[in-house]
Amino acid sequence: MRHPRLAAAAALTGTGTVLAAGYAAAGPAGLVDAASVLTLGILIVARGTLRGPASRPVPAEETRRDPRPRPAVRAADFPAYAKIYSDLEWAQMSRRDYEHLLRPTLTRLAAALGRPDVVDLAGPAGPAGSDGPGVDRATLERIVGQLERGER
Repeated sequence: MRHPRLAAAAALTGTGTVLAAGYAAAGPAGLVDAASVLTLGILIVARGTLRGPASRPVPAEETRRDPRPRPAVRAADFPAYAKIYSDLEWAQMSRRDYEHLLRPTLTRLAAALGRPDVVDLAGPAGPAGSDGPGVDRATLERIVGQLERGER
């Protein structure tokens, strides 16, 4: 700027004029409205004229988001595992989730392993549409453990 004092004087005069016009138009409410609009204008002008420091260039080896080596196997590669894991979590919250999500999966797995009686450790199926507390963690661990170990 060639004349910073002149610019400061013009800005102060303009600010005072806007505030006075707001007060004259609507009293204290107009003063508040004019001050809000004036503040917004000052912030927009300041944001446009003031520049921050320049960003640093990124070296080529830092272009990957995570520089650590990627694992050979990810959970996303096995969606069935993720579904069974989720069903095990939900079965502890709700009996309905156990009956409709996890019990059929465990029944198919037990039948494929030749041990269909293992799933009955969680007790009889409840009435259709009823809900209550889910199967406790110890029972689920016992069922999964017997399926894994091949016990009866």
